[in-house]
Amino acid sequence: MNKLYNFFNTEQNNLFWLKFFRISISIFIIIHFIAVLPDFNNLYSVNDGVLSYNVVDVYIPQYIINLPKIILYLNSFGIDSAITILGFKIIFVLLAFILMSGYYQNLAALLLLLMQIILSKSNIYFSYGADFFTSMSLFYLTLIPSNINSVGVSPLKKLFQVHVCIAYFFAGFDKLLGINWWNGESIWKAINLPFATSTYDITFLGNYPILLTSIGLGSALLELLYPFFVWNKKTSNFWIYSIILMHIGIAFILNLYFFSAIMIIWNLTFKFSLNNEKSYSLASA
Repeated sequence: MNKLYNFFNTEQNNLFWLKFFRISISIFIIIHFIAVLPDFNNLYSVNDGVLSYNVVDVYIPQYIINLPKIILYLNSFGIDSAITILGFKIIFVLLAFILMSGYYQNLAALLLLLMQIILSKSNIYFSYGADFFTSMSLFYLTLIPSNINSVGVSPLKKLFQVHVCIAYFFAGFDKLLGINWWNGESIWKAINLPFATSTYDITFLGNYPILLTSIGLGSALLELLYPFFVWNKKTSNFWIYSIILMHIGIAFILNLYFFSAIMIIWNLTFKFSLNNEKSYSLASA
């Protein structure tokens, strides 16, 4: 028990990792939101959407609050849907900038988290991994104190680190359960998805099945062994940068730019959080 207590409770000498995480996630959220803006009304409005709200809302329980429900509720008070949507956009972006500044970090993160969940529950067909990790990021920023002397900093930092390790371990473990990652089939399918490789044609890899198998097994093992090598000073940088390269590959091959970006942020935050020196900064990272 003492070892477990000491693991989660250590003296904190810098909060560089938290500042990096807060600013990076804020910038990510703003850019991601701006990317959605041209199609915002089509995705989240009540009457102007590509899909009818009644279709989108089929799998959403009544107790879940989302943007269309807010629009309908405010409509009953005579507030036009266009005003509601515009107000939502302004408040969302404003909260992201407030979070970036660090002003009332926990409160800003909490309010932004609530709005982000409302948005992600407004069209479940459009939500994917990037949205889930955005929610988790804001959850941590809601809980982690911005004061280095707070007793909550150390255990919550360790919780984040353990969370990253668990996520990668089970991602790799799940891949190795089936045969598709052992024979390269999953990689072959991935690079032939309709939305993938629109920029780069790499279907020639089909002529080299051993390469597809190596990429598949290599990715699975990198993830599975993440928690075993990332804590060691000698192997930590290699493992983290290898995972980052993997996500860069995913970004350019599968066009999953936002998902890859937030996973890179998580890995860099993990890397920075391992260093507890008082003078630690980006220059010494």
